[in-house]
Amino acid sequence: MDILIDIPGGSWLRGGTPDVSRIVPWGVQSIDHEDIDFWQGGLDSDLVDEAVAALVEELH
Repeated sequence: MDILIDIPGGSWLRGGTPDVSRIVPWGVQSIDHEDIDFWQGGLDSDLVDEAVAALVEELH
């Protein structure tokens, strides 16, 4: 799988990153949600759905 999903600036509901950022759908990790909320922020659910769909597609 070589798909990277760009995170447009408008997709951050809160937080963000100073540089261009991407989602690596196959990079599933078990981290606590507070870590993401604190360090990164929150993303639009449509973008999260796209990343999950890409992961499911790869696993099938």
